[in-house]
Amino acid sequence: MATEVIMPVLGMTMESGIIVEWMKNEGDAVSEGEVLFNVETDKSVMEVEAKASGTLLKILHGPGDDVPIQQVIAYIGEEGETIADGGTDGDSDGGSDASTTGAAKSDDAGTPGEAVQAAPSPRQNGQGGPAMAEPDGQPGHSGQTGLPGQPARVKISPKARRHARDLGVSIENIVGTGPGGRIVFSDVEAIAAQAGAASASVSATTPAPAPATAPAASGPGSKGVQRRAPLSGLRKVAATRLAESASTVPHFYLTMDVDMTRLTGLREQLIGYGEKRGLARVSVNDLIIKAAGITLRAFPAVNASLEGSEVVEYADVNVGFAVALDDGLVVPVVASADQKSVFEIAAATRSLGEKARGPGLGPEDYGYGTFTISNLGMFGVDQFTAIINPPEAAILAVGRVKDTPVAVDGKIEIKAMMSITLSSDHRLIDGAVAGQFLAHLRDVLEQPLELLIGQDGA
Repeated sequence: MATEVIMPVLGMTMESGIIVEWMKNEGDAVSEGEVLFNVETDKSVMEVEAKASGTLLKILHGPGDDVPIQQVIAYIGEEGETIADGGTDGDSDGGSDASTTGAAKSDDAGTPGEAVQAAPSPRQNGQGGPAMAEPDGQPGHSGQTGLPGQPARVKISPKARRHARDLGVSIENIVGTGPGGRIVFSDVEAIAAQAGAASASVSATTPAPAPATAPAASGPGSKGVQRRAPLSGLRKVAATRLAESASTVPHFYLTMDVDMTRLTGLREQLIGYGEKRGLARVSVNDLIIKAAGITLRAFPAVNASLEGSEVVEYADVNVGFAVALDDGLVVPVVASADQKSVFEIAAATRSLGEKARGPGLGPEDYGYGTFTISNLGMFGVDQFTAIINPPEAAILAVGRVKDTPVAVDGKIEIKAMMSITLSSDHRLIDGAVAGQFLAHLRDVLEQPLELLIGQDGA
C-alpha cells in the first residue's frame, strides 16, 4: 500500500506550510531519509526528508501551494501501484487540481515547470550581471536538461524564488551565478533591472497604442499603483498573529530610561577579554538578554502565559529576540538565558541570526520562548512600543543608546542613556508588578556586575 507524504508539523505555531520546491519528480526513486521537498513555514524554509523508500507515485501539491499541516501532499510506493485516489504511477488523474509532475507548477503565472537541473557555467552579460537564458537550448542556456517527457527543476534559493514571484520574473529564463548555477537573489534583481531598462527604452521609442479603456491617470485624488504582491509567508503569519494579539490581549505600557554608562564600559572590557580567547563578540543586546533572564527569574509572574482559564508560570527562562528579514520577522530563542554566560548568549544569538538569514531556523530554534525582546536601537529609534508575541505575557521594546545631558546632584552630566518600554498583558500582570519588573531590570543594567556573578567568563 502506498505511503502518504503529509505536510509535517515543524513548529508549535505552524498551521500550514508553503511548498517551495520538490527535489524529486513523479516516477523518481526515493530513499528513506533523502530530502524530498522544501517547505516554507511561519519561521523559515526547511528541508523535509522522505519517511519511506520507493517510487514517488503522485504529487498533489506543487511549489507555491499553501497546504495545511497533516494534509496529504504526495504518495510513495511501488512502481505502478494503485494509490488512494484511484490512479497509478505516472498517469493518475485523481487528487487535487494542484497535482503536478515534479515541480511543474510554477510560482509565476503562465510559467509551466520551473525548469532545470544544474545550469552550465553562468554566462555573464556585458555588464557583469546574470544572463538571460537563450531560448534554443544551446550553450549558455539555463538548460532544461531533464529526461525527455519529464520536467526538470530550477536550482534557485527560496529567497530568490519569492523575490522573482513578487516581481513577476520568469525564473526559467535566468542563468544563476550561485554555486552550481543556482539562482540567487542578486540574479533576480539584475534581470528585473534589465527588463525595466529594456521596457523604458522601448517606451521611449515606440508610441503605445491607445487602450480600449484608458486607465485613470495619476493626479490629484488618485493613487498610482507601483506593485501588487500577495501577503504570504512570514509576513502573512506575523500579520495574523499580531492582529490577533493587538485585538484580543489588553496591552498596557510602561517606559523607563536607563543609564547605560557602566554597561557600555563593561561591554568594552568583555570584548577585549573575549578577543584574546576566541570568544564571541558581546553586543548590547546580548547583555540585555542576560539582564532580562535574571529579572524574569525574580518575577515568575512575567515569565508566564494564559492557557484557557489557567495562568502557567514557566520553570525555564527562554528569551526570544526579534530578527528582521526581507519578508518578515522571526523570533529565535535563547534557552535558559538566566543560566548562560554573556559569552554563551553572544555565541547563541550570532548562530541563530546567521541561521535565520541563511538556511533557516529549525524547530529547536523557536516557538518555545517565554519572553521576547525587540531592539530597534540599531536603526536610530529612540523609543517605541511593541505588540506582545502570544502566548507570552510581555515583550520589551529597546531603543538606542545615546549620549544625553542628565542632571546629577545639581550638575549636568553627559550619560549614555537608553529607553526601554514593557508591553504587558493586563490579564496576567498588574501595573505594580510590571513597574517592579522594569525597575529591577533597570537596576541590573545600571549595576551590570550582576551579569557576571557566578560565571567563569567562558
